[in-house]
Formats: sequence, C-alpha cells, structure tokens
Amino acid sequence: MIKDIRYKLIELARQKTTWTYSQLNEQLELGLNFNNVLDRDLIGEWLGEVSVHEYSKGRPLLSALITHKLGKREQGDGFYKLCENLLGKDWEDLKADKNWENKMIADCYTFWLELDNYKKYKNDY
Repeated sequence: MIKDIRYKLIELARQKTTWTYSQLNEQLELGLNFNNVLDRDLIGEWLGEVSVHEYSKGRPLLSALITHKLGKREQGDGFYKLCENLLGKDWEDLKADKNWENKMIADCYTFWLELDNYKKYKNDY
C-alpha cells in the first residue's frame, strides 16, 4: 500500500499537480471513509511514512502533494506536525507561511521531473 502511494505521489510530482485526500483514496481504491477518524488517521500515517522515508534519503516530502481541497493548496495539520518533528520548526508557523508550503510542492516537482532522479530513485522503497 505504502509503495503504491509513494509511486502515485512521484507521478503527481512529474505531472506538476496535487491531489486531494479523496482523489488519492478513490484513484488508488484505498477504501477509506473520511467520516471515520480512524481512516483519516490511517491515510495520515501512510503519507507520513512516505515522507519520513523520503526525508531520510534527503529528498522532498512527497506528502506535500496531497491537499484538503481541489485547487486550494493546503495540507492537513498532520503534514505540518510531521514537518515540525522532522525540521524542528513550529508547525503553526510553517502552516502560516504559504511561501514555504508552495516551496515544498515546487521542490517535489523539481526533484522528480529530473529524469536521472526519477530513474535512480523511483523504486527506492
């Protein structure tokens, strides 16, 4: 499951787009019900695991590409709290800084559009 999510996030980066949590759920047929807090927690854990892996390899946090609403780039609080743990910066300050948020997304696009990076790391999980 995590491997499939990671691969889809890499493909999103290469397409220079973001998806909502619902789009990820539907397209990968994860079968989650976001009215259920356990399912919301589960998607957060899966996305967090992908980003922790990427961070440990010195790569951009792919979960930045999953947002709450279509057309509105805004990650969930769990993303910012993960970044607080990884980067040592207050999550609320990170969330308030839209430039930082946009840079996280742009970093994913830049890294994964580089053909050498794609070939070398796409299966690195």
